[in-house]
Amino acid sequence: MILLYEMKAFARLKDLSGGRAAAAAVFAVLVFIPVFFFSGRLAAREISRSYALAWSLFSAAAAFAIVYTGRVSFFRRIFFSASALAFLVHFKLGLFNKALAPSCFKDAPFCHIAMAPYFLGYLYQQYLALMSGGWKLWGPLTLGAAWLFVTLAIGRGWCSWACFYGGIDDGLSALPRRALLKAGWLSRVRDLPAALLIFMLLVSLAYLSPVYCLWLCPFKLTEGFMDAEGSVRALQYGLMLCALAALVLGPLLTKKRTFCSFLCPFAAWQAFWGRLNPFRVAADREKCNGCLACVGACPMLAIKCAPGGKAEISSYCNLCGQCLGACPRGGIRYTVFGSELTGTGAGFGQLFTAEACFVFSALTLGAVFSSLWVPAALRDVVKLWTGS
Repeated sequence: MILLYEMKAFARLKDLSGGRAAAAAVFAVLVFIPVFFFSGRLAAREISRSYALAWSLFSAAAAFAIVYTGRVSFFRRIFFSASALAFLVHFKLGLFNKALAPSCFKDAPFCHIAMAPYFLGYLYQQYLALMSGGWKLWGPLTLGAAWLFVTLAIGRGWCSWACFYGGIDDGLSALPRRALLKAGWLSRVRDLPAALLIFMLLVSLAYLSPVYCLWLCPFKLTEGFMDAEGSVRALQYGLMLCALAALVLGPLLTKKRTFCSFLCPFAAWQAFWGRLNPFRVAADREKCNGCLACVGACPMLAIKCAPGGKAEISSYCNLCGQCLGACPRGGIRYTVFGSELTGTGAGFGQLFTAEACFVFSALTLGAVFSSLWVPAALRDVVKLWTGS
């Protein structure tokens, strides 16, 4: 009887595993199709579609692994870090090896981080264009429409699924086994990016120049457009080096995403406008016992909870999913309009949950956006390997 019971249990487990694999395969195909379509169109302008195909297959593999294992954040981080590494390969490693100089897409894609602090200056320029009769409808609205689409599609999830800076910060925060410096006290200045955003909006409007790019963005450390000389340039480099330390050393020491949490104005921008997006990470107050596991796991310091109290997730949450796996009682979930939807959690029912809907949106959009540089980075590596 015991043997028969065990055989039946194994059969049910096998059926469940088979159903999960089939659902994961369907999910991977659903991700692959739009990613390859858009990535192929972007790549075909300058390089072979085969590199776009490789990136699309990698993205589909991440989608399969997330659904099959249920480990959202683990495989998200692999995908996200690979995208960020490719960004560095294509745009920065040419500084050390001429063979890795950008072979295509030589200019960095429009930086969303710069968009937020220069928004008022941009509006003023459009006002001047309107007054002079040189204003055109489509040009000024193109980037705005793209940003609105992203906000409606994944909201604050942009910072954990698509942003190249976020991928660097996130990947580095995963490397140390434990934090060398406690970061709990940083929660007291968690609103620093909002203050930075307001300051940069006003200063950029006053100077009609992207002040954040000129003074804080570490990506610009090797760019040639910094026209200032002497002490001014030295100050620029000093501030950028501080930002670079926050991007590289901060996560290695604290296991927290220090650059994204405290020095990125776009994080504050999306924390506000991301309210338009229906996706959320929500804590079940009935299941929460105040163990603080989610607080320690959150790389963005976006969860507040007193010992023995109830977890509260702030607007700075960027839906990375770290807290989902950390909660020992399974009390944290993705929701859409406050609901987990009606998925059964088994077999093809997994594809009709709030989690699956969000992962599909975020992974697909992140992979398409990364197509601006990942296929090109693959081409650069092949070029270096073959010497051609």
